[in-house]
Amino acid sequence: MSGTLVSEADPAWPVPAMPPRPARPLSMLELLRTVPTNSLAVCDEPLFDELVVKRHYLAQPVCFVSDPAGVRQILIDKFDNYPRVSSIRRLFETDLRTGTLASEGETWRRHRRIATPTIDHRSLRPDVPDLVAIAEGMADGLPVGEAPVDIERWVGGLATLLWNRVVTGGDPAGLPILRWLSKVPHKPRAIDLVPVPAWLGRRLVRHRRDPALAELDRQLHAMIAARKAPGYDGPQDLLYRLAHMRDRGDGQPLPDGEVRDEAASLIAGGAASVRALTWIWYLLALHPQVEARFHAELDAVLGGRVPTPEDLPKLVYTRRVLDEVMRLYPPIPAILRQAAAGDVICGHRIRRGTIVAVLPWVIHRHRRLWPEPDRFDPDRFLEENSAGRPKLAYLPFAAGPRVCVGASFALTQLLTTIAVLGRRFRFRLASTAPVVPFGAISLQPKGGLPVRVERR
Repeated sequence: MSGTLVSEADPAWPVPAMPPRPARPLSMLELLRTVPTNSLAVCDEPLFDELVVKRHYLAQPVCFVSDPAGVRQILIDKFDNYPRVSSIRRLFETDLRTGTLASEGETWRRHRRIATPTIDHRSLRPDVPDLVAIAEGMADGLPVGEAPVDIERWVGGLATLLWNRVVTGGDPAGLPILRWLSKVPHKPRAIDLVPVPAWLGRRLVRHRRDPALAELDRQLHAMIAARKAPGYDGPQDLLYRLAHMRDRGDGQPLPDGEVRDEAASLIAGGAASVRALTWIWYLLALHPQVEARFHAELDAVLGGRVPTPEDLPKLVYTRRVLDEVMRLYPPIPAILRQAAAGDVICGHRIRRGTIVAVLPWVIHRHRRLWPEPDRFDPDRFLEENSAGRPKLAYLPFAAGPRVCVGASFALTQLLTTIAVLGRRFRFRLASTAPVVPFGAISLQPKGGLPVRVERR
């Protein structure tokens, strides 16, 4: 295949799964009924045609912004004027408290300054050989043959083991904590999506807390205390780095309780960013031409051996495949903000209190930003096909000050695991049932994704 984008008339390039799009905007009642079951199903056809769409849901003004210039204004240039919607933040605050996924203002800034260097590529590079070994070990036990495997569930188990190695140095006691936090935020209720006074919001947060959280909290606090104790000689893992990192502003570390909160926040955020490990095998199974090129590159670069950190930059086509997977199935499908003061976005007046929706699910499939946007074609990320495309037409990990703090690790983990599995296996869809992308906070196939595994 050349660098020319595929034609819609080409039957060899099927359109990947997506929820039905309503022809018209949903009413407020329909919206409240639909969002808890599948947030993607509220995205109607007009949103994919217009770059800025203003709506009212009862008395609440909402502005959907897909114009990259508007996205930049919201997420970067006027970041402080667009804090997160309080009802969405409450979903995270229940379990994460002061962590970066749940906080705003100076608390968020202090946590972000401390968290960022603990999870950048320099901190994580020493972990790559261990991540490869864990992935290889899991791959050894992957059943090959006719018996179907839910690759969504299997990948989730692998991701938990990989993340546990980074967070706790591989301590088995960390696994139940990671499994719990991978489900944060839990399924929203209709009232969780409605703006309420601050006093009621605090009550809703307390009401949602699961009794099991107390024991998990105790264990997490104990792990952090062990890493701060004199004479600790264990691994300098993510918990250790968080416990000892100091704010470059005032030189102070986080208090113990806030170390717990930030650890919980980073763990929860890491779960969403690896969803591409499921979607890539679905898309490659649908597109054998892409799969063949993907396997050819792995064979040429790796020569049958396990990948090393030095191999990852050489997997150029694999990276394009991954970028295209995250375009069609972004790890963060929706970003909601609320205007703290009036503003003008791309010529549209925004009133104070307006909810501003930046939806990567829509932006990545917008007809005015991408040619044939619903098709899977990694070569759209070739330099000649990217010329002239605004940078913020693609934001798999968000953008600006709130860009996913673990994005660097996520890309390393994704490329490493894709290389480990792709050099050994092919995955074939094991069911003819429709695949339904399910949008909650992250994006996953509803009911899992059964595949049959073939050895290469």
